Amino acid sequence: MKNKLFWFFLVFTFCTKNVEARIYIPIDQPSDKKLPIAITELVGLDGGAGKLEKEIPDVIQNDLEISAYFQFIPPAAFLEPSSSTALTAETINFDQWTAIEAQAVIKGGITKKGDQITVQLKLFDPFLKQMLVGKQYSGSSKDVRSIAHRFSDEVMLALTGIKGPFNSKITYTSPAGKARKVIRIMDYDGANDGGISDGKTLSLGSKFSPDGSRVVYTSYASGTPEIYMSGKQLTRNKATNLTPSFSPDGGTIVFSSSIDGDPDIWTMTTSGKMISKLTNAPGVDISPVYSPDGGMILFSSEMAGNLHVYTMGAGGGGAGRLTYVGQFNDTPAWSPDGQKITFCARDSGAFDVFTMNSDGSLIQRLTAGEGNNEHPSWSPDSRYITFSSTRGGEAIYVMRFDGANPVRVSKGTGQLPWWGPSLK
Repeated sequence: MKNKLFWFFLVFTFCTKNVEARIYIPIDQPSDKKLPIAITELVGLDGGAGKLEKEIPDVIQNDLEISAYFQFIPPAAFLEPSSSTALTAETINFDQWTAIEAQAVIKGGITKKGDQITVQLKLFDPFLKQMLVGKQYSGSSKDVRSIAHRFSDEVMLALTGIKGPFNSKITYTSPAGKARKVIRIMDYDGANDGGISDGKTLSLGSKFSPDGSRVVYTSYASGTPEIYMSGKQLTRNKATNLTPSFSPDGGTIVFSSSIDGDPDIWTMTTSGKMISKLTNAPGVDISPVYSPDGGMILFSSEMAGNLHVYTMGAGGGGAGRLTYVGQFNDTPAWSPDGQKITFCARDSGAFDVFTMNSDGSLIQRLTAGEGNNEHPSWSPDSRYITFSSTRGGEAIYVMRFDGANPVRVSKGTGQLPWWGPSLK
C-alpha cells in the first residue's frame, strides 16, 4: 500500500572517509558462516528517548537475525561501558571491539522532542577503525520500526553489496469466520498487521502493484469470484476469476478466468477493460505472473495432463514447459532479478517449496518433512522467500533463498502470501 508515513527520510548522510568497496558477506555464503556483529543501545542525546533507545536496536537485530548472515555478540561481552557516548570513529575505542572479535559494530544516538525524534545510526568496521554507513532520520515516535528497517537495509548494502528487503510489506489471506477470508497487509516481519478487505465475504489471492500502492485480489463480494483492486471491482463477468497480478509497469493485470469455459489466462487494464485472451488449451490455466522485464509470463497449466509450470510471451503463444517432476506444480513466482523462479509442488503426499533457474534448470527443494509449504514469493532483493506452512498451524514464514533459517512472521493464521516492493 502507499507509504503514508509522515516523516522524511535521510536528512543527511554523514561524511565518511574513502573506504575501498569490500564485500564482507558473499551472497551465497553458507548459512553456518556468519559475521560477528555487535549492536549497542542508542545513546539518549537529550535524556528523553526512554524505551526507544532499546527498541530501535532490537528491530535492527531482528532484521539481521532473519537475514541469516550474522552472529550476534551478547551485550554482556561488550568491553565498552554502557555509559559511553562515543559515536564517531575519532572517539570510539575500537580496541574494545576487536578484542571481542566484532567485525562490525552498530551504534547510534537519539533525541526526542514531544512526539518527534531524530535518530543517528552508524555502522563501523572496528578493524579498519572506520565508519561504513552513517544515516540520520527524523520522524515521529510511531516511525521507529520503519527507521530501523531502513537502516538494516543500508547495513545489508554495505556488507553484502545489495540493499536489504526489510522496509517492505507482505499481503496475505487470513480466515475471518465460516466461509470468509480477509486480505491483510503486514510489515515483512509481522508488525503493523491490518485487514484491507471487509471480512464479510471470501477474499483471497492478493498481490501488490509494482510501487506497492495498490493490491489486486479475488473476492466473492458480488456473489461470484471477481477481480478487485484495492476495493474496486474490475470484472463483472459472473465467471470464475482468480490469481490476478500486475505487469511490471503497473498498467495491466493478468489473471485466470473461465469466461469462455475452461479457465484461461487473460489480461485487462487496471480499469477492468479486457485486453486479450492469452491461452486456449484444454484444462486449467492459472497463476500467471509477469517476468521482471515484462516480456514473459509464467503460469501453471493442465495442457499436458497434470498441473505444471509453463512460460510464454507476454502477448501469448509459444508456451514452453518448465517443470516435469511431481504431480502438481503451481503458484510460480519470478525473482525480481530475473534469475530464479520459485513454485510449490506436491511430492510424496505433501506440498513443498522449490526453486529453479529461469530456464527450468537446477531445480532445488527448499522445504521437506514439515507439513505443507505453499505459495512462495520473493523478497524485493531476490534473497528471501515468503511462503505459507502448516508446521505448527498455518502461518506465513520467511526463509533464505536456499531454504536456510525459516522464521514464522505472521502472528495469526495466514495463507497465500505475496511480498511487496521496498518502500520509498
